[in-house]
Amino acid sequence: MQYAQPGPKQALHAIMPQEQAALLRFAQAEETVDYSFQMLSIRGAERALFFMSASSVRNILQDNGLGDDRRDIRRGRSLTKPNRPEELNGPNQCWCWDVSYLKTDIRCVFWYLYVLLDEWSRKVIVWRVSHTLCHEQALGLIDDGIIAEKLLDVPLEQRPVVVNDNGTQMRSKPVKQMFVDLGMEQSFARYKTPNDNPFIEALFSTVKTSPTYPGWFPAGTIEPVRSYFTRYFDWYDNAHYHSRIGYVTPMQKHTGQADRIIAERKKQLTAQHQQRRRYWLSQPQIGDGL
Repeated sequence: MQYAQPGPKQALHAIMPQEQAALLRFAQAEETVDYSFQMLSIRGAERALFFMSASSVRNILQDNGLGDDRRDIRRGRSLTKPNRPEELNGPNQCWCWDVSYLKTDIRCVFWYLYVLLDEWSRKVIVWRVSHTLCHEQALGLIDDGIIAEKLLDVPLEQRPVVVNDNGTQMRSKPVKQMFVDLGMEQSFARYKTPNDNPFIEALFSTVKTSPTYPGWFPAGTIEPVRSYFTRYFDWYDNAHYHSRIGYVTPMQKHTGQADRIIAERKKQLTAQHQQRRRYWLSQPQIGDGL
């Protein structure tokens, strides 16, 4: 005599059929073709289409032949280095900045993108584009950041440490003197060690691997360059869900909203877990097995 396996035939926390159908419709939409499992989970919840974890999304998509992560970019891990505060727990405690070369339609002629980034929130504090590599642009970048974050009235001991590379602009006397005058510590990365300044390096990688990045800009006029990065950094700060800060936007993190948003996501997932349990208990075949 063969005995049936005891217990319910269906796990009480299993994803409901209507949830699976909603996920499959959403995952196959044109607008979501490049979404990772985590992004599908978050965006689906934001639209109240379904509430499930990224691992559940992955399992369902794999079961339906849609499980490949369609993002081609592979990111390495950044190592923590000793030339910055050991622990960050809020915005404007540690900034980093650097300059990236932007190709133009003329060989060996570049635009230069200056970016100042908050390491805790990943928010782009300020940026600027120039045809020159010079300390005047560096001075302007830092000055704009101080003004943008209203730090002139902040006590000296509460102002951020600023991490940068060893370029001539960073080591110029006017730039060093500016940090002294502002009462801010300027911390230098080691030579030929890009991982000493990993956050800004990762940002530039994100910028240049974006599907919208044109690859080059016209050398004769600055307006197309400014126009592109105005749109891009507005998206980056206000609409980009950053994986390293819990899939919230840098602006949400910078303004202290991240903990509430992440807690609400967990609350939604817990509530959905209970709804699934009630659903499966209401099915006749489940009740018969209990």
